[in-house]
Amino acid sequence: MTPRVLREKSRAAHEVEKWRFAKRYETRTVLDVGANTGQFAQLIRQVLPDARIISFEPIDECFKTLQKNMGTSPPFEAFQLALGNESCESTINRNAFSPSSSLLEMKALHVEELPQTREVQQERIRVEKLDGLSASLFIETPFIVKVDVQGFEDQVILGGSKTLAKADAVILEVSSYPLYEGAPTFDRIYQLMKQIGFVYRGNVDQWKSRKDGRILQFDALFEPEHPDLLDT
Repeated sequence: MTPRVLREKSRAAHEVEKWRFAKRYETRTVLDVGANTGQFAQLIRQVLPDARIISFEPIDECFKTLQKNMGTSPPFEAFQLALGNESCESTINRNAFSPSSSLLEMKALHVEELPQTREVQQERIRVEKLDGLSASLFIETPFIVKVDVQGFEDQVILGGSKTLAKADAVILEVSSYPLYEGAPTFDRIYQLMKQIGFVYRGNVDQWKSRKDGRILQFDALFEPEHPDLLDT
């Protein structure tokens, strides 16, 4: 085995280890909001091999790749839509670097840090509220939710607060510096999650600037303040 392969295997194992905490909830369902091509779904499958993964991804090309990547890894289900605070059709800024695609416009700092995100095209997509879909999803508990929607996190929470309030953990990617126009601050996310009974437990992962080392984004872990209430 070459040194490069060893490094890649070590890096992959390190990523899986970051999410090992998800086992403690005895998770039966994972809601993967902003699935892109299945990077998180493939990762969490290694941690939770028997959990049902429900992914949401609005961009057509990414959705097709997601289905291909996860098609041989059941139980898995995917919906080609974005989650927000209303049911509508909207326009997403589809980025050449697809993980940076967003319903919001990108700010200069993002392009400075990731020059490959400069090229953007628009694509029409469908947006739905999680609370409007949850009954038809048949979410088996305990369940966790991961949200990676590039600045649209507050809209996901507002449109899914009743469903999220029943989760055993919610992990939201939050920007600590302005990367998208109108994106919520951590304080905004914290207040919204606090209103539905969650407390902040720390960061699962983070993205640092290559230029000056500051933390640009992080995956914030929230858990119910009173987890015993989930069973009532």
